[in-house]
Amino acid sequence: MLFPLTEARGCESMRKYLLIIAVFTLIFAMGCTQIPISEETGIGPGEYEGIANTEEIKKENSRLKEELDKIKTEFEELEKDYLRLVKNNESIISKLEETESKLDIVNSENIPEFESEETDKDSIVSYLKDSSKLIDDSIKGIEVISDDESVVFRTLGYGEEHSQIFIWDEGENEPVLIEQASFNKEGSYEWLGKYILIKNDHKNKILDIENKKITGSFDEPQKLQFLEGTTSILLKDKDNKFVLYDFINDNKKQIDLDNNKYTDFNLQNNFVVFSGAYVENDVEYEIRASITLDKIMEIYEIEGNEEVELEEMEDTV
Repeated sequence: MLFPLTEARGCESMRKYLLIIAVFTLIFAMGCTQIPISEETGIGPGEYEGIANTEEIKKENSRLKEELDKIKTEFEELEKDYLRLVKNNESIISKLEETESKLDIVNSENIPEFESEETDKDSIVSYLKDSSKLIDDSIKGIEVISDDESVVFRTLGYGEEHSQIFIWDEGENEPVLIEQASFNKEGSYEWLGKYILIKNDHKNKILDIENKKITGSFDEPQKLQFLEGTTSILLKDKDNKFVLYDFINDNKKQIDLDNNKYTDFNLQNNFVVFSGAYVENDVEYEIRASITLDKIMEIYEIEGNEEVELEEMEDTV
């Protein structure tokens, strides 16, 4: 009776032993076995994770680049808007300053100050004309004399003198006040070629616009004639003398004529004709003397006080 029980227990122990051996064998086999490299890709299983990560990184980089480009575009637009606002702000400030300048011109009793941010010739002329329109005064005003190469203008009714001449060059924010280029209410101006003759208090002055200065002055003559192509005028002074005056070099030359006989001159074509009359033995004679303009120019260039030779003609009346 006891033997069979002992045999049964021995069989159970053997089965447990075999089960343990089988488990250890399976574990050992799993630990030592490697999954072969894929024949299609040549990549082992452990490397698939790295490849997946690389693809994700590329996608992320591409997405970030798109976002960066978008931000860059938005920044450029913001920068343009900022610059536009700055420009508009500067324009508004400029307009305000120009308006203040115009108001100062209106309210000023002394020679006003002129200033404009817009420095092209048309804008300068508009600025002066607009300022003049604001002056609701019959005494004061602004007159544009010329707007050829430079803008030449004068004020009226400001300061001690009635008129003051200014010259405003294109590209400049303000004009130049020309010293001595002023005259009272009874004074006047006229053109001598590209120069301006200012008449004031029986004195004449010549304004050189290019050099922005008064270049010559002389007593008011009885008559004068500008010689085209020169910087000279022919005049009959208060002592009845005929004088050639180079106003740029402030040089005078007297023409040798009998002032008791010759009383007038005229420019006829290319000749200067001096005329007059005298009485001798109860006979009245009309006389004329002529010289070419070229000859006058030639003689004027001679240094010293050489006298001009004239061809005289006589007629009886």
